[in-house]
Amino acid sequence: MRFVATDGSVSPPQSPARWQPDALAPFLAACAAAIGDGQVSVSPADLADWSLCTFPWDARPLAVLSPGSAEETVECLRLAGLHGCPLHPVSRGRSWGLGSRSPPRDAVMLDLSRLNRILDIDPVYGTVRVEPGVTFAQLQDELTARGSTFHVPSFGGPPGASVLANALDRGEGSGTFGDRFGQLWDLDIGLTTGERLRTGYGRFENARLAPVHARPVGPLIEGLFSQASFGCVLSGCLGLAPTALHGCYIAFEIGLSDKLPAFVEAFKNLIRDRVVDYHDAFFWDGAKRIASDGIAADLPEPPPPQAFEEWLATISISANHAMILDCKKAIVIQTLLPFCDSFTIDEDGEPGSRNSGLRGFSDGGNVTSCYWAKQSLPDGPLNPDRDRCGFLWLCPVIPLEGAALARMAELTQATAKQFEIFIMAGAEAATERACHGYVSFAWDRDTAGADAKAMAAHAALMEAFTSEGFHPYRPTLPATAAAAPSQGDWAAVVRRLRNALDPAGVLAAGRVADL
Repeated sequence: MRFVATDGSVSPPQSPARWQPDALAPFLAACAAAIGDGQVSVSPADLADWSLCTFPWDARPLAVLSPGSAEETVECLRLAGLHGCPLHPVSRGRSWGLGSRSPPRDAVMLDLSRLNRILDIDPVYGTVRVEPGVTFAQLQDELTARGSTFHVPSFGGPPGASVLANALDRGEGSGTFGDRFGQLWDLDIGLTTGERLRTGYGRFENARLAPVHARPVGPLIEGLFSQASFGCVLSGCLGLAPTALHGCYIAFEIGLSDKLPAFVEAFKNLIRDRVVDYHDAFFWDGAKRIASDGIAADLPEPPPPQAFEEWLATISISANHAMILDCKKAIVIQTLLPFCDSFTIDEDGEPGSRNSGLRGFSDGGNVTSCYWAKQSLPDGPLNPDRDRCGFLWLCPVIPLEGAALARMAELTQATAKQFEIFIMAGAEAATERACHGYVSFAWDRDTAGADAKAMAAHAALMEAFTSEGFHPYRPTLPATAAAAPSQGDWAAVVRRLRNALDPAGVLAAGRVADL
């Protein structure tokens, strides 16, 4: 059972009865013998740092293990299963607004940041094999240094985030290759049984096909390790995006949400006709746009209320021939101009512009929106956990329909007004049939009562989305803890699969609803 306290904190479900706290000391001693005393920490300062989060959450880290290799990681997994000690893997811990580094339930943290090797780059086929500690900035810098004609699809998160963890959590980038999990294969996986397996062609003696083909004969099991942690992924092969020679962004000022239906219906024709790729079109409300440029305390004067409710669409276009790019621009503008107030073109993607999302550069600019309600932006690198930012996501799937997007906007605005909290909303065309919604709550955790108000608003909007059939595609800790039971035998079947892979039930317990 889950409880919400008066201060807004969420009590996670209790750990399984099989977990015995007196197993912790012998487990940590065995891990210290395997990976070194210096890589096992129970320091109060370390545990306090690992407990930081952008929303109230009661589950706590019991210790921190920092293996330095895949082999050491598998041994920690085996020992966790042997001792029945709960373990929660974390790659880089930059999932701000989803759960940061917090475990779903009390657990020993398995810090994978030292597994930070780029194991292989195929310059011909455009694939890489990376460990979980490899960051977006690290990989893109390496590709740039090699003069690669491929790039990692950019995203709005921090450049210090893990590429592999983002793909496993079904995070997204821009462009045709933006579905990162869809471009991920041949996983190297460690289990709490001590077993280790490869899911792709890497499991065969002649592994020539491993970096070029994702679907070997037989059952495909990669999905069991996405958003689930039924095992610990030690590395994976990722397909990169070809870098086009020419590109641009076109921004369309749509106006209030009542204009969304007509604009979206016209836009759908561009995807159907393959003029624009999915993952290349984004819709943002005024709140998100304003917060991306700075924080409330730095504004010379408050924007008018209507400014927070006006919508913008940004569409990126790329091509290897300038004439093809010009044709695409003309078609996009001709199609959408009747349904918007104005548009602008940003030629940011032209050759020589490294700082372009079209070329794979992720600048982390969206992190600024976490600080919307703070009194100032700190000097140096931003860390919303340590800076006491209140920030929490909701990630609903929405049909690619103008009326559905307008309904998401209506529900978001109503919740913001009811609870008097700042909420930002946006959506990305994920396929020709559906959008992925980005709805985020921002508040100051140092303000009395703000946590409780934010968590209540989050629960209310999540319930409203669920009532509309807008179910999530990415989990947050509070949303998972409060998720409605699934229908049919899904939970029973998946529970048996999990028990086969993790018989002790110790790996990231509570991460999947119903289990």
